Amino acid sequence: MTKDELLNSLNIKINKIRKIGKVTVINNQYVLKRMNRKSHFYDYLISRNFNNFPKIYSKVEDEYELMDYIDEQDIPSEQKIEDMIYIMSILHLDTTFDKPTDLDYIKEIFEKTIDELNELKNYYLNLQNYIEEEIYMTPSNYLLIRNISLIYKAIDLSRRYLDKWYKEEEKIKTFRYVYTHGNLKESHILENNGIYLISWDKSKIDLPIKDIEVLYRNSYKYLDLDKLLLIYEHKYPLSIDEKNLLFSLLLIPEKIDISDYELSKLKRISDLVLYLKKTYRLLEDYSKKTNNNTNK
Repeated sequence: MTKDELLNSLNIKINKIRKIGKVTVINNQYVLKRMNRKSHFYDYLISRNFNNFPKIYSKVEDEYELMDYIDEQDIPSEQKIEDMIYIMSILHLDTTFDKPTDLDYIKEIFEKTIDELNELKNYYLNLQNYIEEEIYMTPSNYLLIRNISLIYKAIDLSRRYLDKWYKEEEKIKTFRYVYTHGNLKESHILENNGIYLISWDKSKIDLPIKDIEVLYRNSYKYLDLDKLLLIYEHKYPLSIDEKNLLFSLLLIPEKIDISDYELSKLKRISDLVLYLKKTYRLLEDYSKKTNNNTNK
């Protein structure tokens, strides 16, 4: 159905309309947006007893997606992120399934990640050589050089976690998959007499750690990895192998574009340094706790 046909079929008369980004809010009751893909995933989630998303009125074949408008309550960022972790664990628990291990897929993940790490290492080595030849460094370049060892350390540690995962994963007979949201961040959770996830455009069947990685990267300023895993694993415990791959992915540093404006570059480098310092420290603390629990 077209937009007008969809609204007419539901006897919805437009009295008030406003735009919020790419969506249209109608009468402060409904949200309308163009259907980005044809999928039965809402029906699938309902069939798995997961319904933490606004009520959907449109059908797969419609041009537009129509859902309830949620008048969001004012909730602190930290609380929203913790609620999102909990809902993510429920989503994964409700949709989890095992498949026989696909060695080609494991090899593909391993080789793709190795290529990314090698490319980053070479990129930053070349960038370091270039910057160190400058007579007067810009503030952003100076900040980067001051912290370049942190980037190399993260790349090397990421490789070690990846090697651990690859060696063990080849021996495992099954691989665990879930339905992932794919774009978890604070703006994609709404709360009002319930908790609702929105913006499912990137959702798909994938490894559970992929959602954790996206959420942590988007929320690390408000969130400790310890707390994330504590809340998440209360419902959906991760295996050692899954954690090794997760930690490897979390440690992969962002590639800073040196052609960016100075202020923008300075902010991105500052954020990268903060991210790596916090992540590295949290992984160290987590490893110590794990080792202490193992030795008891």
